[in-house]
Amino acid sequence: MKATARDADARVRKPDQSIRAYLIYGPDRGLTHERAQTLVKAVLEDPDDPFALTQLTEEDLKSDPAGLADAMAAMSLTGGKRLVRVRLNGETGSGPIIELIKALEDGSLAAEAVLLVESGDLTPRGKLRKTFEPAKNAITIACYADTTHSLESLCEDMLKVENLNLARDARDAWLPRLEGDRALARGEIEKLILYKGLAGQRGEGEDTVTRADIEAVAADQGEAQLDSVLAPALLGQLTKADSAYHRSITAGGSAVGILRALQRRLDQLSAVHAAGGNDGALARSGAPRFGPQADMFKRQLSLWRGRRLDHARQLAFDAERSVKRSGAPTEALVGDLLLRLARGAAQIGR
Repeated sequence: MKATARDADARVRKPDQSIRAYLIYGPDRGLTHERAQTLVKAVLEDPDDPFALTQLTEEDLKSDPAGLADAMAAMSLTGGKRLVRVRLNGETGSGPIIELIKALEDGSLAAEAVLLVESGDLTPRGKLRKTFEPAKNAITIACYADTTHSLESLCEDMLKVENLNLARDARDAWLPRLEGDRALARGEIEKLILYKGLAGQRGEGEDTVTRADIEAVAADQGEAQLDSVLAPALLGQLTKADSAYHRSITAGGSAVGILRALQRRLDQLSAVHAAGGNDGALARSGAPRFGPQADMFKRQLSLWRGRRLDHARQLAFDAERSVKRSGAPTEALVGDLLLRLARGAAQIGR
């Protein structure tokens, strides 16, 4: 069966005892991981108990195809519930899973554990979804990028626990920046909560998150670090842009966060050009006005204008749409976009 978008979260928070197998998948790997973690905690009394939780990868399935069925049939040594969690990148290595679902359906396998399969985006024509969706004892839960509306609910829930509320102008300015990756969004909300401080430590009137708070936290969270990735790409420095991007990702940076920062930078360049491109326009846009960062911004401004800038903004929009809709790795899509812009900037500068 298939879970609807409306009841997806409820399905993992309060699992149906008749469901023996879950396929949680989608392009938003942050949301996929979050829902998988929620299910693990809902099924197991102690998620850290190695006797209750068996974790497998696609490499494990390839090297020992029978291992999955053995893990599902094994009884708990401590008497509690068991869960077998399998992480995949796609359809690769899914043969043993498909055979197990068929065995569960025809009754030839009496599973002692619950199966959780966590994967990236899967097409409706793929074997995994075609096996899970018609099964009576299995369910698929799709994880697509959050919308501003769903992020608003997440944000309100997290802030409410800390006795915080979000001003309307702050909400309108902030939530669109968080779309695309649940893990990134949750992390940014947690940073904002830390910035505001504990409930008992706030002064009078400090329980409302304002737009000034949002901008202050954004500045503290590494716009300069993001600029170390964006600047070489927009200035045509291919090798530097590629290495800076990979350093950022390796260090735990978010490809979606970099894409959002790129879109904000392109919008900022467009706004400055539309306002006349003078010092007053720079000041109103929030662009850096002094030092090396200001010099880099002005160089970007000279390279990106008119139809070239419009084309770059369209490419960034297309990349965002691909991230939300396709199964391609987000890191690869954003990396390709940065290199494409760097090549374009290099040709302009010749």
